[in-house]
Amino acid sequence: MSGLLLLLNQDSPVPPYEQINLQLQTLITSSQLLPGTRLPSVRQLARDLGVAPNTVVRAYGELERNGWVVTSMRKGIMVAAHPPLISREERQQRLQQMVAELLVTARQLDLSVEDLHDELERQWNEGDAGRE
Repeated sequence: MSGLLLLLNQDSPVPPYEQINLQLQTLITSSQLLPGTRLPSVRQLARDLGVAPNTVVRAYGELERNGWVVTSMRKGIMVAAHPPLISREERQQRLQQMVAELLVTARQLDLSVEDLHDELERQWNEGDAGRE
């Protein structure tokens, strides 16, 4: 699969393998990655993200252990037919983590709360327009 958009924040306290893991879970739960979708090979994703292959191996391994993906000798790594559901508490925890990472970057760029709010609202509304 090409075109998989994952972004790693090098300034984040969250390790890269966990960022990969959480972003893939988010793509799966939001149906941006559907069951049966083939994921990039370990080497390809490592190259795309500029990380060591072992980082991707660890992320994929955790995803597989937790039922998010399956590995096939012929087809590679694919989204599981029935990935797990995420609890309300887990969603809240992920939101808090994403906001914390956003704030680190925003402060580095000297952005104001108003800048963040305006951009968040703009992108939210853009997403709504795409769903109509």
